[in-house]
Parts: sequence; C-alpha cells; structure tokens
Amino acid sequence: MKPPKLLLLLWYCFTSLTTFAQTPKSIEADLLKSFKRISYWDQQDGDVKYDSLIAANKTFGTKLKRYTEKHPFTINYPFTTLKKEKLKIATSANGLFRIYSWNTELGGTMYSFSNVMQYKVGSKTYSKLFESGENGFMPYYDALCSIQNNGKVYYIGVFWGTESSRYHYEGIKMFTIDNSVLKELKIIKTAKGLNSTISYDYDTTFFRDYKSIPKIVFDGDKGQISLPVVAENGKMTNKYTTYKFTGKYFEKVK
Repeated sequence: MKPPKLLLLLWYCFTSLTTFAQTPKSIEADLLKSFKRISYWDQQDGDVKYDSLIAANKTFGTKLKRYTEKHPFTINYPFTTLKKEKLKIATSANGLFRIYSWNTELGGTMYSFSNVMQYKVGSKTYSKLFESGENGFMPYYDALCSIQNNGKVYYIGVFWGTESSRYHYEGIKMFTIDNSVLKELKIIKTAKGLNSTISYDYDTTFFRDYKSIPKIVFDGDKGQISLPVVAENGKMTNKYTTYKFTGKYFEKVK
C-alpha cells in the first residue's frame, strides 16, 4: 500500500527543511541571529533586561554547543559573521581543539564570559558549554598553543579577564584529550605544587593603551612559556618568568 500523497509531501518538506537547517551558511545565520540578541538586550532598559540577557546567553550557548557537537565540519568553519560580532574563536594548530568565547554583558566592569570548548576525536566532535556563574568565573581565551609529548598533545589556552575597569588578569590553562574526554592537565610546577593554571594581575592605568601591555610569549620550538613579571604596585616590569617543558612538567627556568 502506497502512503498518501499528503504524507509524502509533508515528509519531503520536513526533509528539505532539515537539510537546509544543517548547511554551514544556515547554521551560521541561525547562530548570528541568536548572538545578536545578547547585544540587543544589553542596550535595553527596564526590569526585564537582566533576565532577558541571561536567557539570550543561554539560548546562544546551547545552540552553539549543539551545532558544534552535531556537525564535525564546524571545528574548521570560519564563522566570519560571528567573528565580526565579537565572538572570539581560538583554534589549535592541528585543528582538533577550538574554544569559542564571548562577553555575556552581565558583568559590568568585571566582565562575564562564557565558553564553548569543542574538540574532535576521529570523525566525532564533542562540545562543552561553560557559563560564568554555573561553572565559576570563566575567562576569555585569546589563543590556543600546543606541544606534543609521547604521542599526546598538550594544549595551552591563553586567556584574560577583568576584575574591574582598572585591574585585569591574564594567564594560561593546560588541557589534554584523553579517551575522548577533555581534561585540565596539572603539569605546571610551582612552589605551591602542580597546577593546570597560572595567572597574574596588573594595573592597566600604567599603560597608555592595551597594545602596549606586555603579553604572554609561547616558544614552541623551545617548549617555553614566558609570563610578564608584575611588581607589588601592579605595574608590569620588563622581566619575564619562563617555564620550560622538561618532558613531564613545565618547570620554572632559574
């Protein structure tokens, strides 16, 4: 028995719409529309602003997580229009790990960020949503560096954040992918023990503009990470503290 023509038509329409919704351009268009709602509610006044901002961020973060997990091609897709709207995308050199960061507009001078971390194992992609508040205070990831050790890749997320309009912080966080699970990696050896993260605070009033602030330097050939030294008054010096990968840990160079 053949199915009724109406059912066939409905099936065809549903299949066409589903296929359309999964093309790269349509995915980006849907994400862009959702992302713009954050800036829209940020510019509004009234009692509903804050709750609407929370909802807009939740909607965008959930969509971004769903799309990037369902569609493996997204880990290498440029998302040009989203970048223009200030969605930061940091991608590792091997193209297997990516972090999406955005300002939720919920934090005032102490910026509040959210992240989606996407990684690929074989032909499958995985994504995790990290929201400020629910998962602690999330930083903004500017870059992803990496080194290889005994067949494993160690990823170094370079991040920054604000404590106020005057005081900012920057740092690094170590990650690895083990048995299809993204993990923080405690391989930075400090006087207080092993850590996955190391950071520093500084006073921005000592600088004329953001571009003049010394930055974290990663040297992949030497396996070294150098972080600016900050004086007690919050001013950065011209000195750096360098950590070198010794085969097991990043250890401070004396």
